[in-house]
Amino acid sequence: MKTEPTAAVKSADRALDILEHVGDAAEPPSFSRLMADLAIPRSSLFHLLNTLLARGYLDQDLGSGRYRLGPRVAMLAGRMAGPPLAVLVQPVLNDLSHQLNETSGFYMRAGDRAETIASAVGNQALSYTMRVGERAPLYAVSAGKVLLAALPPDEIASYLESVGFDEITPATIRSKDRLREEIAAVRRDRFAYSREEFTPGITGIATAVLRHGVVCGALNLAVPTARFPQSREALFRRHLEASAAALGRLLDQSRAA
Repeated sequence: MKTEPTAAVKSADRALDILEHVGDAAEPPSFSRLMADLAIPRSSLFHLLNTLLARGYLDQDLGSGRYRLGPRVAMLAGRMAGPPLAVLVQPVLNDLSHQLNETSGFYMRAGDRAETIASAVGNQALSYTMRVGERAPLYAVSAGKVLLAALPPDEIASYLESVGFDEITPATIRSKDRLREEIAAVRRDRFAYSREEFTPGITGIATAVLRHGVVCGALNLAVPTARFPQSREALFRRHLEASAAALGRLLDQSRAA
């Protein structure tokens, strides 16, 4: 018996049309371009795009508003080609957290946020837990600042032009000038910090992970501020740098996405 297509199936079909069109486009399309090319009603397209953005299947340039494929597409493709990225990252995080007895995490950019891909926790009674899939504003966490610093200058400018700062904690950055200074410091020193800017009592430190010479994510430590005296900073940097280099070599040899 032939069944009529349901509204839910039609929405799924349109979502796939959007992903295929964005993936095949010579340059990231705008909302109006998608509406014209795909003949999807404005309201339906708006809701579909917001859903795909929220789920990480699309990414949007904050300056131009144009759309490109998001990190979730690469992660799904990686499951066909090899082990999931999180599976490769996890042993490196476990080792890093074991060495320092502190919480570590690997983050990737999801639009204007940093998303936790994998994490490991030390054995301290007081420890910070990073939940996989959790997202935080790029400006508020150390890994996010690393990911911001890796963007091309025009994308950084677009981000700074449109970003709005939420007062997540009393220490959260609320100044574009200060964020510019911190981005410049990351590019100069290769490390970023979040000093109780996202979670009271927690100091974060992060550095970039390179894959084939390109920043693919950020490795960080989240340490109770009471256990982050200046005397331990060099130790944290040394272990982060070594772990990021080891992870980069592992990813270079892997087919995971």
